[in-house]
Parts: sequence; structure tokens; C-alpha cells
Amino acid sequence: MVPVDDSGWLVLQSLEVSAAEDPPAPALVYEALDEAWGPGGWSCEFSVAATRPAAVVCVLEMGGRRRSGVGEGPNLAAAAAAALWMAAQQAGLSRRLEEAPQAPTAAEVRPEKPSAQELIDKLILRLREAGKGREAAALVVKYGGYGADADATKKLYGELRALLLSQEAG
Repeated sequence: MVPVDDSGWLVLQSLEVSAAEDPPAPALVYEALDEAWGPGGWSCEFSVAATRPAAVVCVLEMGGRRRSGVGEGPNLAAAAAAALWMAAQQAGLSRRLEEAPQAPTAAEVRPEKPSAQELIDKLILRLREAGKGREAAALVVKYGGYGADADATKKLYGELRALLLSQEAG
């Protein structure tokens, strides 16, 4: 494990890049953390700060020191990656994008469509807020979770949506 002193700082400082650059993939940050602190010498904890817009807090602990970062993005995965990058920069650890295989920049990547599970989760949340959580839970149990296949998932979504619409109409 690299101690937190001048020599450790120089190791971390040598990987620093500008905050204006797009963050690298989280796997590259994890690799850099492993190189600097060893696989067991650091830990990372994420927590959701907001879902609309997606915002995530990342707390990195390295050698007893904690650094945190907050990231926003079009979805929670992108927000978590940005938060990890910000925490790594706060710790003085970052990696030049040109050292790694080039990944598409944020501008080149289209926002991801929400998955069926995310849409179902949103419906269930709205149903809970409307006082229909028990009925929604019964439907989820009926389908064994999100559904065994795509057809079952579509049927679950349809029944949840119909329940919500009947709640809003009534």
C-alpha cells in the first residue's frame, strides 16, 4: 500500500488530468486505484442524491483518508461514473484518456433509454405515492418479480399502468 506522504502524492499527482476532459470509464479509475493503493487498500461507496436529474455521491477511502465527489448525468450509471471521477480527482488520482483505449465522449453517446425494469420501478413508486402500493405489490408477486420473459414484463407493465390510470381517473 502506498503511504499518504510526499512520495505517495507524487505517484498520484503524475496521473492527474484536467477536469474539463470527459471522465474515463470507471474500470480505468478502479485500475488506477489498484495500482496506487493495492486491491485491498481502498474502498468506494456510492449513494443516490437525486433521481431527476440523476445525481450520485461517491466516497473514496484510501489509506484512512476519505475524498468525495458528486456527479450528475442522464441516468444513475452516468452520474455514478462522474461522481467516481470527481472523487478520484479530489484524491489527486486521475488518468489521461490518451493512455487508455479511446471511448466515445459524452457528446457522441446518445442518452440511454430507461430499461423496462426502471420503467416498472417508476410506476410502482407512483402507485405507492397514490396509495396503491399493496395492489402494485400483488401484481409484482403475480408475475414473479419483473416477469420471467419479455412478454410477462410487458403484461406486468400494462397492468401497473392500467392500475395507475384507474387511480388517476377515479
